[in-house]
Amino acid sequence: MVHNDIKKIAEIPSRIWNFSQYFQLPVDRSDLTVADYLHQNNVIWTFGDDPNTDFRVYKEENIRNGLISGRRLKNEFQKRFEKIPYMNLNGEAQENSRIAYFLADPERTFSVAPGEKLKRLYFPSLWSDPHLDGWGERLDRICWIGRPLPERIRLAKKISQMGIGLDIYSKEPWPLPEWKGYAEDEIDTARKYKYRVIYENSLKNLYHSEKLFNSIRSGCVTYYISDPDLILHHLEGAFIQSNSTNLEEREDISADIVGEMRKVMFSERWEIYSFKNFFKTIIDTAINSVKV
Repeated sequence: MVHNDIKKIAEIPSRIWNFSQYFQLPVDRSDLTVADYLHQNNVIWTFGDDPNTDFRVYKEENIRNGLISGRRLKNEFQKRFEKIPYMNLNGEAQENSRIAYFLADPERTFSVAPGEKLKRLYFPSLWSDPHLDGWGERLDRICWIGRPLPERIRLAKKISQMGIGLDIYSKEPWPLPEWKGYAEDEIDTARKYKYRVIYENSLKNLYHSEKLFNSIRSGCVTYYISDPDLILHHLEGAFIQSNSTNLEEREDISADIVGEMRKVMFSERWEIYSFKNFFKTIIDTAINSVKV
């Protein structure tokens, strides 16, 4: 839907997240870029604070050493005492960003760990061909790309003890012989494998990052470890929970999962992770806020 009124949206600076890198990327499976999509919707996007903006987008960050930065104090002052509508985007787990979640307005906050109070934030990712036609020719092993946290190390040991081939990639070394070094390109690395383990950074508050979709668009049958209460209807059947039985029966259950991954990637089901959905959420929130 094209909005007739031109709206100026200001993206407030953040230490860890800058949307300018998205602007020349395709908004969906078409050739339309994010910049083109914003132009079609009569949106003027600015980087940095602007007192003449119609709407502000804040991106929450971790609090380092327990200290609130001057930028955070300024942001909180603006939210409470200036009359410009805004929204918060929080890409951190609640246990890593406690102050931001404590201060969050449930009506204005979108989060990857929404719990029962906040709105769901989906990180945007590009569509890519999962190359499922050649899935049977891939390495009959499990790929794992991630940091060596204690609970992950324990699971990796368990998988190896089951006699299942496992290759682990990360910048930080794992204390296991399965560690193969750093994966320069996550998607290209994963495409070599039939299977992949995705262990979320948090198993609480319905946390869900881009990791699962990136595994699916790599064409991997994905063993997913997340909050047990997390339900993803749009990906139903396209991944599987990680447990001993499912790992042992991976060959028997893979055909159905590969078929469902194909349905996800070659239908509109994937678009919940698209840049179009990401920016549409911001635009719609801005329009509704400005109307109010």
